Amino acid sequence: MPWRCPACRTEIRHNPVDARPRTNEAYRCHVCRLELVFDEESSKMVVAPFEIEGQLEPRTVARTIPSPAISPTKKRRRL
Repeated sequence: MPWRCPACRTEIRHNPVDARPRTNEAYRCHVCRLELVFDEESSKMVVAPFEIEGQLEPRTVARTIPSPAISPTKKRRRL
């Protein structure tokens, strides 16, 4: 049974000894780079669930402070 990416239908590279994908292992499509897992109910590869934002660490945003030495440019009048 060829293992195929559900998005691009490319065959997933795997160990030819394995008849079926392992349930607990994540696979990656080398074309579209999606992370895939095996769904036993449908016997197909499906896209792995994305991480929930609450589980991710919040990013710190760098703040920029304007330099007092640089003044805004003034518009000149045309003659």
